[in-house]
Amino acid sequence: MPRQPEIEAAYEDWAERLLAESYVPYLLTFMFQPLGGSLSSMGERMLDDIERVYRIHVTRVVRKPNAPAHLDERPIWLCSLDLPVFKHAKQSRLDVLINDGLHAHAVGFYAPRSRLREGVVEHFEHHHDDLYVRREHPLMRIDVEPITHRTGYVVGYVRKNIGRGLISADATRVLPVDRRTARATSLSDRASAPP
Repeated sequence: MPRQPEIEAAYEDWAERLLAESYVPYLLTFMFQPLGGSLSSMGERMLDDIERVYRIHVTRVVRKPNAPAHLDERPIWLCSLDLPVFKHAKQSRLDVLINDGLHAHAVGFYAPRSRLREGVVEHFEHHHDDLYVRREHPLMRIDVEPITHRTGYVVGYVRKNIGRGLISADATRVLPVDRRTARATSLSDRASAPP
């Protein structure tokens, strides 16, 4: 079983391989309505809702995302739960108080070819409320920004509380999850093979 520093290094190496294949990285931050329950149950609901967002989003990026010819065109999201840390920049008090501060990040890697008519950031800005944030789901807000440098560092930042042992390693989800072929979603299964 790999140790945590080896796992973190493998995620960073994986990010570098995707960049070498011309994938473009983005940082996505997901904030949620008050959920209640334990951190574990809130986290599971958050990751499930991120998967719902991904299922909607991937069809905007790739016409037939499960067609064999388009599998490599799907965005890849490395999603992790996160807790707030002290920052010099002010954070919204509400963001820190809701769900005990628990929220999620994803590093999204986008293939050079896409059917989006606008950039990824603009897509989420223009379709935030009509596609992704719905009253019947817990997601409250998605913030998206391009990662322009130090992608490996950003991957480590997204997973910082897992590396510190504050959040379980189970609080990571790699999307897409291809249930038909039972592709592995954990790094320990994926680390030796490219995505």
